[in-house]
Amino acid sequence: MHQHEQTRDSITKSTRRRSLKTLFQLPLSSRSPDFISASTAEAVGSIPADIVREIVDLLTPADVLNMSLTSKHLRSMLLPALYDTVILKSSRTCKITLQMLAQNRHLCGFIRKLAVRPNYYLSWPRPDEPLDEGWVVDMIKEIADGLTSMHTFDWDGLELPKDCLWETLRLRCPQLKSVFSNVGHWALNPNSSLFKFRGLTSFSLIVRHGLGGSELFPVPEDLPPQFWDMLLNHCPDLQELAICSFSSSSRVFDFERIAEGNWARLHTLTLGSFGYQSDFSLGPNSLINETALCRFLETHRELKYIRFLWNFKRWMSPDVIPMPIAPTALPVLDTFIGVYQQLAELPHPGKVETLDLTCEPIYETRLGAVCPLLSKLTALTSLDIWTHVFDPHRDHTPFFTAILAACPNLTDFHFMCTTSFTVKPLKQLLAQLYRLPALKRFSLTKGHKYLDESMLSTAMRILKHTPALRQVNIRWAREQCPNHLKQEGSYDVVLGKDARPESVAVVERGIPLFGRPFCRRFKVGIDFGRYEADEERREWKGKGKRASWVGGASFGGGFRSKGFGGDRSVDLADASPAVEAMSVGAFDAISSADSIPGSPDSSASSGSFAFSSGTV
Repeated sequence: MHQHEQTRDSITKSTRRRSLKTLFQLPLSSRSPDFISASTAEAVGSIPADIVREIVDLLTPADVLNMSLTSKHLRSMLLPALYDTVILKSSRTCKITLQMLAQNRHLCGFIRKLAVRPNYYLSWPRPDEPLDEGWVVDMIKEIADGLTSMHTFDWDGLELPKDCLWETLRLRCPQLKSVFSNVGHWALNPNSSLFKFRGLTSFSLIVRHGLGGSELFPVPEDLPPQFWDMLLNHCPDLQELAICSFSSSSRVFDFERIAEGNWARLHTLTLGSFGYQSDFSLGPNSLINETALCRFLETHRELKYIRFLWNFKRWMSPDVIPMPIAPTALPVLDTFIGVYQQLAELPHPGKVETLDLTCEPIYETRLGAVCPLLSKLTALTSLDIWTHVFDPHRDHTPFFTAILAACPNLTDFHFMCTTSFTVKPLKQLLAQLYRLPALKRFSLTKGHKYLDESMLSTAMRILKHTPALRQVNIRWAREQCPNHLKQEGSYDVVLGKDARPESVAVVERGIPLFGRPFCRRFKVGIDFGRYEADEERREWKGKGKRASWVGGASFGGGFRSKGFGGDRSVDLADASPAVEAMSVGAFDAISSADSIPGSPDSSASSGSFAFSSGTV
């Protein structure tokens, strides 16, 4: 379900939103290695500053924040690390943080990556508060002169911002080289300043989730000539590019001119939606049927990450999707997100390490085609796969065995079944996990029924059966719920002094059958059932203060560390400046919905169902 890894800190295995189709993994948020300036590079107490820097570089954003609060000197030293990546994941944090930055202009110079999400449409389990996006634009314009180090900007509102924002950023932010924006219902302005940037290294234009629509074959919308002129003629060093739609029943772009591009350094590519046209041929026509896409891929030999968004609507994909690509093409490709029919055409399958096959479910009838392909991926360590289990009373062991036996080297495995997945098929799946001796992280997305056992019971069952796991992630999908997500939980194994598992750290949140949305954090003894005495639980109470945690302490509106998706955000509404820094180590959302690798926050998605980890 979510997942966008998967938003854009390298249009790579990372990501921002997701639908019930793909699950994105996001890279750890990057921090500048030189965040300690020469002027402050003095010893801290008896610890040399260089050692402090090395320590901080290994810490999570939460721990960096806590460390900075120990002394004024450390705070001064760590400010560049704290503000390197600022992700405002809700209307509330946009309002608080932008006002704070306007009053503390000296902090703006530390920001290298800025992402804003007013009226965040994937906020879950509570909807976001309304905020005038014009006000957000005005506040960013006000602080733009201070954003001297900003090289990445990501706009993620309901609609494109006022055009004056792009003009301001283009003229006042000399380091800006990565621009990401989504669009809603509003038409593109052909003369927009968004298309006047020059020398970009990363660019993303995506149709956001949630536009609705019921068109089976929407007419692709032409992108302005100025858009193509910017990319084709004025961005020769482009490294990351995304042109796609996550509301393919409402609005899609015509991106066929991508075939004209020639970017020698391009390493990350996201395109879509591909799918059936009104005559049931595959489209876009020139890219698929006239092999222009193959020629493009052959030309770009530095591609490491490819994501093709497919949407076949109510139909199954064809058994074969021709992609006659040269055997010397894509020599360094290590991440592929798409459909197995294109995977079959890749010339170097032994190089692929990460594979996401969640564009559509894999049925038993197609195992004969899918499993031989998986067997060729000898370097594969991460797999996301979507299946359908129609009869939970059947023995599905042969189905699970065929998949797992084909990829024995997995360390990360996300199994998604959006039909009912009861204890019986779960036991059958767990009985085959021994085929994955290196597995450390297992994620399960399943259709939810009210008689299902609790997420905690499921997680403990999984850990008891596969004790070598270090993390379990569970998501309950339910179409009637916001973002089609009922509940989610992250279960991290805590090791004792002897490096043996001693407890499980739990973070759960969701929408109960009755009452308000909840978020709770606690520990469970390793005897797989005993709650520890220091159990902590917090629940949201209407519009009151949020419950967050710093280590074992609870603060209203303070820091929250989340396991599922590895999301760690700093939201200091009171006292300290508000910052949200995100790094993703597990899964952030189902079915990569709108995170484009390369943005400050990624988590792409290709499905019709949207899932988001949101902000507490």
